[in-house]
Amino acid sequence: MAPVNKPKHKGKALLAGATAGIFEICCTYPIEYTKTAMQLSTENLSTKQVIQSTYQSSGAMGFYRGLPSMVYFAAPKAAIRFSGFEACSGLLTDGNGNDIYNLGKAKGFIAGLGAGTLEAIFVTTPQETIKVRLINDAFRTDGPPKYKSFFHGVKTIVGEQGFVGVYKGLVPTIIKVSTAQATRFGVFNFIPAENRNTPLKAAGSGAFAGGVSVLLFQGIDVVKSRMQGLDANKYRSTGHCISEILKNEGPLAFYKGVGPRLTRVCCEVGITMSIYGEIVKVLDKFWKTDP
Repeated sequence: MAPVNKPKHKGKALLAGATAGIFEICCTYPIEYTKTAMQLSTENLSTKQVIQSTYQSSGAMGFYRGLPSMVYFAAPKAAIRFSGFEACSGLLTDGNGNDIYNLGKAKGFIAGLGAGTLEAIFVTTPQETIKVRLINDAFRTDGPPKYKSFFHGVKTIVGEQGFVGVYKGLVPTIIKVSTAQATRFGVFNFIPAENRNTPLKAAGSGAFAGGVSVLLFQGIDVVKSRMQGLDANKYRSTGHCISEILKNEGPLAFYKGVGPRLTRVCCEVGITMSIYGEIVKVLDKFWKTDP
C-alpha cells in the first residue's frame, strides 16, 4: 500500500518499502531505545530517567545501542510489509481491480493482517529479540555488558540457545505486528483519499493510524519485550508472562513506554506512508515496468 502512486510491480513495492524503512528507523531509533528500556524495567522508570541514565553511562551514542539489528532488518522488514500488503490486496481483487469479496474498507484491514503476520514470522521476531537483548544488556547490573556488538550478540545467542534463541516471543510478536499493521493499513485506507493525496497529508494520516494502533495494542508490545529480554526464561508462555506482570506490577505496567512508543510510531508511520509514495514516483521515472 502506498498513499500516492501505488505500484503494481512487486519489485517496486519491495524496493520502495525497503528504502522508506531504513530512512525511518535511522530518524526514530533513540525513541525506540527509550521505549524498550522502560518496558524492560520492573521499576517505574520515566522517560527522563532513562535518558539521563543512558547519557551518563554511554553518552549520546548510547541511544543507538541495538540500532544495527533494526538497520540490517529494516530493508527486508519494510519490503515484506509493503510487498506483502500488495500481494494480499491482490488476492482480494480481480484483474480489473474489483473487490472480489465485497469487503469495502475492511479490505485494507484484512490485507494488513496478512502482511503483518508475514513480517512477524520472517523478520520482526528475530530482529526484535536481538534488539531487546542488546538494550537489556546495556542496563544489566550484575556485570559488564555481555554482548560486544550486533554480530557478537547474534553469535552468542545462537551459540547458547540455537537458532530458536532468536525466535523468543514469536506468538506475542505475531499478535502485535499483525494487529498493528492491520490497524494502520485499515485506518489509513479508511481515511478519505483526498485527505492523503499529498506527502504532508499522507504523513498526517499515517501518524494518526499509527497512534490508534499503539493505544489499542500497547500491552502486547510490553509482553513481547519481556519475553525477548535477558530474563525471558522466567516466563513459561505468553499467558504466564501476562499473569506475572499483572500480579507483580499491576495493569498500568502494560502501558510502560507508551509515551515514547506513541511518539515513535506516529513518526514511523507518518514518514513511511509519505516517503513510500514519493520513492515510487522516482522509481517510475527510471524503472519502466508498465507495458
